[in-house]
Amino acid sequence: MSRIDNNAFFADFNSLVSLKAQAQQDPDAALKKVAQEFEAIFINMMFKNMRSANENIGGGLFDSAQTKQYTEMMDSQLAQSLANAGGIGLAESLVRQLQGKGKDVSSAEYGALDSEASFLRNLSTLDAERVRAVAKRAAQDYTESAQQVVDAAKVKATDVAFDSPDSFVQTLWPHAQKAGEQLGVDPKAILAQAALETGWGKYPMAKTDGSPSYNLFGIKADHRWSGDKALVSTLEFKEGVAQREKAAFRAYDSFSQSFEDYADFLKNSERYQEALEAGDNAAMFAAYLQKGGYATDPNYADKITNILSSKWFKTLL
Repeated sequence: MSRIDNNAFFADFNSLVSLKAQAQQDPDAALKKVAQEFEAIFINMMFKNMRSANENIGGGLFDSAQTKQYTEMMDSQLAQSLANAGGIGLAESLVRQLQGKGKDVSSAEYGALDSEASFLRNLSTLDAERVRAVAKRAAQDYTESAQQVVDAAKVKATDVAFDSPDSFVQTLWPHAQKAGEQLGVDPKAILAQAALETGWGKYPMAKTDGSPSYNLFGIKADHRWSGDKALVSTLEFKEGVAQREKAAFRAYDSFSQSFEDYADFLKNSERYQEALEAGDNAAMFAAYLQKGGYATDPNYADKITNILSSKWFKTLL
């Protein structure tokens, strides 16, 4: 392992002081170091903001004040090392701009850039706290902008809807086969049930914020579920009469997780053991699902059987 230069060590708070003197004697030589110092502080503040976001979600099992202190020390050293190794390009950009090597700009843009450049030229004369304050604000603005981009690009339930039964079957068939192997039942019956629950994937269940729940099997979020949920309107049959009601359903991160949880749900429920004993008899599997109370629709099993006889299932092996 190579030795760390004292000037590159995060705890050397005198580095900015020495840069002041160097800037007075040789501004060009000091410029790169000033830009790298600024970038290191910027990167460190980004690390700090990301760590803070993670703490809001929930810390690790062994987190403590001591581990937090050493983590901050590690982040600071890493930020310094990254800046010295090229960083994210901020230092290089500052150097080009301050040396007049940036891209050509229009006269309208030059005024704003010139005021920023004038401020940056004075970085070497600023105290450490002032520079850190500037970097903190810049890092916060950067992370907020990044979050806005993420929110704007957030996937909606309509984005994962299938435009045809063909695409639904071809895309999800491998997942159904995997679940069928785990359960020891015909994967066609599993895929047919998913088609029934979602209208061939055309009507995916959405969470309150509009994002997809990826719930293909209409599994509700009862006391056994501790994950994310989707509260939606559902059609239930009571004494043969259909009525709408609000219910909480399980939400996943992908269709693959939906199939995996479906398999676990059936395996761990005593009510569906008869269905799992149906083996390759898809019609019997559907009948025992209904008998076990999987759905309140009195025609649930017949609807699955009808889907199994559709043309889209005849090509599946």
